[in-house]
Amino acid sequence: MKKLVYIIALGIAMVSCQKEVITPNDPPLPPQPIITNNGPIDSTLNLVGQTWVITKILNTSYDQELRSDTLEFVTNTTYKFNGYSSTYSFYSTTYDYKLNMNNTPWGHISGSMFDYNLSQGVLDNCTFVDYFSGYYRCRIWMHRI
Repeated sequence: MKKLVYIIALGIAMVSCQKEVITPNDPPLPPQPIITNNGPIDSTLNLVGQTWVITKILNTSYDQELRSDTLEFVTNTTYKFNGYSSTYSFYSTTYDYKLNMNNTPWGHISGSMFDYNLSQGVLDNCTFVDYFSGYYRCRIWMHRI
């Protein structure tokens, strides 16, 4: 008998339920485009007009060299190393900024810079690797002047 009472009560509860229709007050947003370009994104930060001084190098032989080399970033693709022009690239990745410099005394090298390095103008003990092979080339200490 108890089962019958529960079944009848459950049936009455289900019949008495009504679906509430909710209508939004605001009109729906138009569809947004899906961005599928996974390539490097041009950063709003750049090195154009900046001058940096290399103060120390730890090269592949683990010889420490104290230096005073000047890097002048003239355009988005051209820099001067102690007055000699060459090319470079600087772009943002998901986690950092990549600086690739061609024709340095250590070859074509690539290293990472972070927001802190750019805002403070200091790059200490940054590993630069050979751009083509990925092998360790040197560690660089430099600051912006």
